[in-house]
Formats: sequence, C-alpha cells, structure tokens
Amino acid sequence: MESDETPTRRGFLFPNLPAAGRSLAERQYLTGDWGGLRSGLRELGITPTLTFVTDVQGNPVGGLQQRLRETDDLGLDITANLERLVGWPGGLFGVSFSMRSGTNLSADVGNVFTVAQACCGHTYRLVDVYLEQSLNDHAVNIRVGRIAAGDDFLTSPLYLAFVQGAINGNPSGINFNVPVTAYPVATWGARVLVKPAESLYVMAGAYNGDPSLGENAKHGVDWSMRGPLFTIGEVGYRHNHRRGATGLPGNYKLGGFYSTGSFPDLFRDVQGGSAALSGLPPEIHQGNWGFYLLLDQKVYEDGGIGSARGLTPFVSLLFSPDQHINQLPFFANGGLVYQGPFPARPLDRAAVGVVYGAFSEELRRSQRDARSVGTGVGLQSYELVLELTYIFQATRWLQVQPDVQYIINPGGTGKIPNALVVGFQLALNL
Repeated sequence: MESDETPTRRGFLFPNLPAAGRSLAERQYLTGDWGGLRSGLRELGITPTLTFVTDVQGNPVGGLQQRLRETDDLGLDITANLERLVGWPGGLFGVSFSMRSGTNLSADVGNVFTVAQACCGHTYRLVDVYLEQSLNDHAVNIRVGRIAAGDDFLTSPLYLAFVQGAINGNPSGINFNVPVTAYPVATWGARVLVKPAESLYVMAGAYNGDPSLGENAKHGVDWSMRGPLFTIGEVGYRHNHRRGATGLPGNYKLGGFYSTGSFPDLFRDVQGGSAALSGLPPEIHQGNWGFYLLLDQKVYEDGGIGSARGLTPFVSLLFSPDQHINQLPFFANGGLVYQGPFPARPLDRAAVGVVYGAFSEELRRSQRDARSVGTGVGLQSYELVLELTYIFQATRWLQVQPDVQYIINPGGTGKIPNALVVGFQLALNL
C-alpha cells in the first residue's frame, strides 16, 4: 500500500509530513525538537525515534475470567546515515532498545492468538544493532548484525492497522512452529535484498535460531552464536507502484523458510507408540520447513489515482506441512483496510480483520491419549478471531485506536467460553 506514512518497528504508523508549526497540536513529536538537539542530530545524519504504545483491554464476556489489563512498550531507535556522518556511501548504522511492562489479557482469556500488540517480553532489552549497506542505486541492500527476521519478511504496512497480535507486525502462525524472531527480540543474522526490476525484489536471510536468546532474563545481550540456523527467502512483486502508474497498487509475496533445529514429535515416542501413554521421550526430527503467500490489492481509490485514500483487502496464508512436529500446520489471516474513510480525515484508518489457525491432527492424537489416562487435557482444533478497529490520527504525534475483538473457541479446546475483548490503543511519537 502506497501512502504518505512510514512504518516503524514499533508496530504502528505515523504520518511522514512536512514540518508544521510549533504548537502542541502541529508539532511532529510530543516533546518537540529538544531545544534544537533533534534538528542538530538530523543535520549530522543521526535520527532518534522515541515511541510509546499502550494497550488497555478487558473481556466483559467469556474467557477464563473477566479482567481489565494494560500492557505497553517504550521504544528507542537511533539510525545514523553513515554517508552524511563519516562519508561512507550507502551506509547506515542502527541500534534500538525496548522497555515493556504490564500484563497480557490473553492469559485471562485463555486464547493462543494474543489480543494485544505490545503483549509479551515484559522487560528492558537491547534489540537491534546492525550495519546496512545499499549498492547500485539501492538495487542491492544488505543488513548484518543483531536483527529480527520479522522486520523484513512476512510483513506489510497494512498489518500495522490492527491491535491483534496475530496480524500486527507479522502473521504469528509461524511462531508456533519455528524459532523466527520479531520485535522486540533480535539475534545474529544477515539479510540481502536484490531488485532485478523496479517492481520485483528477491530477498533472503539467515539467522541464529536459538529461541532461548529471547528470554527476558537475557535482556537482549546474550550475543552467543550457538543454536540452529533459521533461513528464509521471499520473492515479491509490487504492482502499479512505479511513478506514473495508472492502475491500483498491489503487493504479491511468496516465501519459504527452513530451520535446521531439532523438533519433538507431537505424538510418537522412540518406539513408535504414543509418548503420552508410554512416558518415554518423543521421537526427534531434524529440520522443519514451510511456505507462505501474502497478497494485498487496492480495489478502490478515493480521490483519484495516486491518492493514499481507499480500500485495500489483504490475505496471508502460512503452511507448515509436517503435522508430526508443527502445532499449527495451517494459519490464515485477512481483512480490509480503508485509509481516509472521511475526506476530512485522510490519515485515519478503519479496518476489519480475521485470524484462523488449525491445530495439528498429531497434536490431537497425543491429547486424546493424555485424556485416556485422566489428565483432563482438551483437544485443540482451531481458534478464530474477529477484529474491528479504527485509528484516529488525533495529532501528528498521537493515535487513538478503539478496538473490538471476538475470540471464537479460545485455546482451540472448546472448554473456554467465546470471549468479547474491548479496549483501546494509544500510540505516541515522543
């Protein structure tokens, strides 16, 4: 989706507009220019971005228990244009930090697709530390260092219109199967992007796939290289994005991923029977893979060709075929995003989304065996989430987002009542 907005790694968008007046309502940042420090740093090529997001949500109906919860994220990004700073053509250096606090409402609902964007990782941590190099007039871009795969792969600016964690940022179905990193967790990695044509790109990345590196107690400073290798590749076609295009823009992405790690069988033990009944350790499989398809196509442009306003549907499909080791072999999300639903509100966004995840049949077989010995384990089949949300761009630095979600079959077991989640998100560009 082409727009006059710029995504951040915080999971929301702020308008990238020309400088305005100095009044509180007109300024780009809540805290202003810091007495000229911001402008001075920008002249040197250094851009600090300080953002805060809070999700306040409650479930008046359904779930395990009714609660009101708040969770938040304070993030600092610093990027340095190395060409301007030290004369390094095409170079960029970035570092970021996160501090999260609060409580995730999904623990009270009992569902698996978290209802809050800033849901997890409640601690302070170092996130990104990377070098980036652009070559051949930006036809090639390389990033290396402490980075997150979710910053580049399996993502779209459209996802940032949602609060639901299974849409916002990245389709989260992949996280149930392989150790892919997403903000605020980063690991050692390298990503290469090549644009053989203006409307086509090919991207590949390799990352340290040790999931323990994201533990809260490590605060992002465990820089060890142990762990399996996680690789991912993506091919994308950007339809009608070139300057002068007369059609409606769209994005079509196909990707695949592979982890070299060890994955326990969800059902069988080392003798080929049920691990749940025998008490023996499960059989271990080496390697896991999957693929995905992400599509979005603007279908209505309000205000003429080239206008940011209009309606864009999207769909994301994730497949992890081996049901012996993948808890969620099929995952899908989709929805509609309408930017500028009212002529006087061109930066607002109205959105409706749906999330669906189907649990593995092998997982259910194991759960049936566990039930046969009286454990009371539920049989997980699917979870479905519906979301209706609206982003009100109150000022250049403040977004207010009322949000409603309905969780169908929380946890996938049929044992938890469907839940209504209502709340709001505040996002501030400090």
